[in-house]
Amino acid sequence: MWCELSDLSKYVLQAYLDKIEELAAGTALGHIEQVSAEIDEALLQGGWSAPVEGASAVLTRIAAVMAAWRSVGNLTTLMDTEASSANEWLPLQKLNTRAEKDLDLIRNGKLDPFPGEDSEAGISVVTKEKIFSADKWEEF
Repeated sequence: MWCELSDLSKYVLQAYLDKIEELAAGTALGHIEQVSAEIDEALLQGGWSAPVEGASAVLTRIAAVMAAWRSVGNLTTLMDTEASSANEWLPLQKLNTRAEKDLDLIRNGKLDPFPGEDSEAGISVVTKEKIFSADKWEEF
């Protein structure tokens, strides 16, 4: 799994998560498992292979946000619209929208979910041969 139950509390108050578990035990964990499976599929579609050890901060964020959003969706219907400025779920809704877009980018191979893994990554600078070397400047 790409995140743990404790990661959800970064995006949703623990009181909400406790209430969700009280009403339907295992809901949040079920959403984590479902989102993790979706992430695994997106990785395969994008041509990425998951590392054996270590987690990706990008994938942990995506999994936690999407699982938190879906879990809260089981508790309340206050998140139907972005139209109201009083919508307390708007920040989480925007994070979920970003997470879904990032997952699509991973699926299409346009976002590296494991930045820093490739030791060959970086910028190569190629320049022409120097016109004025140290010897040339001595002439002046």
